This record gives sequence, structure tokens and C-alpha cells, in this order.
Amino acid sequence: MMIAVLYATCLLVGFLVGITGVGGILIPPALILFSGQETHMAMGTALASFLPVGLVGTIMYRRLGHVDWHMALPYMLGSLAAWPGALLNAWLPAGPLVALLAGIIIFAGLCALRPPRPGSGSAFWQSRRGFFCIGAVTGLMAGLTGAGGPVLSIPWMIMAGVSPMTAVGLAMPYQVTTALFGTIGNMSDGHVDFTILPYICGMALAGLFAGVAVAKRIPTELLRKLIGGLCCGLGLFLFLRLICS
Repeated sequence: MMIAVLYATCLLVGFLVGITGVGGILIPPALILFSGQETHMAMGTALASFLPVGLVGTIMYRRLGHVDWHMALPYMLGSLAAWPGALLNAWLPAGPLVALLAGIIIFAGLCALRPPRPGSGSAFWQSRRGFFCIGAVTGLMAGLTGAGGPVLSIPWMIMAGVSPMTAVGLAMPYQVTTALFGTIGNMSDGHVDFTILPYICGMALAGLFAGVAVAKRIPTELLRKLIGGLCCGLGLFLFLRLICS
């Protein structure tokens, strides 16, 4: 029964990622609660599952015209900051960092919920240097806390004036980079459960296909509100998880 709930959660996560690009931070606690994995194994296995999801998502959003490699490459390069972030994680207390990240995610979600004003887009944050900075800051936070990535970078891009669909599309190859390098490190420490990983990936991919199909039909304004609301909810989820742990 517990495993069925776990797979249903992964299906939901894939669906949310397909629509909004965020939701992956729900998988580690699901693995802990429903499969009995310890924290490091759950985080490593969840991160490994984002690799095929990011790859397939990149292909699908590329076909929709929402992955511009001119912008995606510096964004992906910046995400390599997740590596030093992971190294710093061993030296810094996790609790305050997660609380800080949760607060930033909620703030970013609230900002994304605000209707954009004409001409309010930032030229810098929509440039290659701006995308590199977004990837580096959010990648560092992802490495420090085990969460962050798209859940922070997508509302950041929306605030900068990037269209919601493009922000989600650009987050797909970003997930590939962070998942690949993070998984390599986790494999060396033995923190990836390859027995359950194929099933998690399969359910997440099934949800992803459904999510992208729905995203193509959602008006831009509604998609922006969905992303903002989901980010606020996930930020609150991080706070509650921190309080209860």
C-alpha cells in the first residue's frame, strides 16, 4: 500500500513538473515516509530520478519552441555551483539554510503571482550573464539544502519578464546538469537506490507527458498563477518539514 502511494506521488510530481517545472522536492520525503529510506539515500535517489525527467522534458519543450540554447547554456553552466554548495553543506547547519530557502521561495512565488507591469522586464536578468547568475545562485542553494533549483529559478525568471512557458522550458536542461553532477557524487557515496529508481522514473515520466500536454493548453496568465501558487505552497511545505523534523 505504501509503495502504491509512493508511485502515485511520483506520478503527481511528474505532472507538476510538466506543467510548472517545479514539484520535485516532494519526492525525498515521500521516499522516506513510504519506502523507509534514510535521508541521504532518499535525496540521492530523488535527484537521480530528475535526470531522465529533465532529458525528456528538454526534448518536449524544445519541440514546443521554449528552449533557447543561447540562454540555456549559461544557465546550465551557472548551475554547476551546486557542486561547491554540496561541499559547503557538510560545514554549515542545514536548518537555518532550509528556513532561508523556504522564505526566499515563498517571496519569489508571491512576486510571480503579481500581474506583470508593461515594460517591467529586466534587460540584465534576461541576458546571458543574468541567466548565468540565476543558475549559479539557485544551484548553490540547491547544493546547500538539497532543494532549490527550478522552484526558485523559475519564479525568478518570471519576475525578470521571461514568459512562464519559456521559464519552465529552460529549467528542463538545467535539471539535467544539476541531476547529472549531483548523482555522480551521490553514487560515489552509495546514496542511490537503483532497485526502486526505475519505477520512480517511470511514474514521473508518465506524469511529465501528461503535464506537458496540459501545459500547451493553459493560458499564460493562468500558468503564471499556478507557478506562483505552487512555489508558495512548496515553501510552506519546507517550513513544516523543518519544524516537524
